[in-house]
Amino acid sequence: MYSSHEVTEVDTGPYTISYRTLVAAEPEQLWKLASNPHRHHELDGGGTLSTKVTGPEELAQGDTFNIWMRQFGLPYTLTMRVVTAHTKREIAWQHPGKHIWRWTFEPADDGGTWVTETFDYTQVTPLMIRGFNWMGILKNNAKNMQASLTQLQQRFT
Repeated sequence: MYSSHEVTEVDTGPYTISYRTLVAAEPEQLWKLASNPHRHHELDGGGTLSTKVTGPEELAQGDTFNIWMRQFGLPYTLTMRVVTAHTKREIAWQHPGKHIWRWTFEPADDGGTWVTETFDYTQVTPLMIRGFNWMGILKNNAKNMQASLTQLQQRFT
């Protein structure tokens, strides 16, 4: 029923980076993981998220949560705001820099769930996009998203 599927890039429009894979889990299982900010470190393929989080156990649209992170060797804390929360289907939160991290869950015809992770930077200023490119953030995010989805797929194998 669940064959091995690669993580593939999908076109979700300009100023977005998206990857998708089939995961041998039901949408509800994946929702419980992605909608709980205290578990986001379990989704993190880049190793930037810590286990230290404040906020609700299950996110709803409009909620905020604080997450402690480390990138480029520097620790910092961010407040994220949930912009989309459709139970068992889609969860998205916005970074203070206006970019959005989105997870979508689509039941597969033969069982399991198609999971798509998207980095949406449509609301980011052109200057910030140039900074992202200069610092390699967009390429790094793409690599980390692939790692996140691969880890998620292996977790439910």
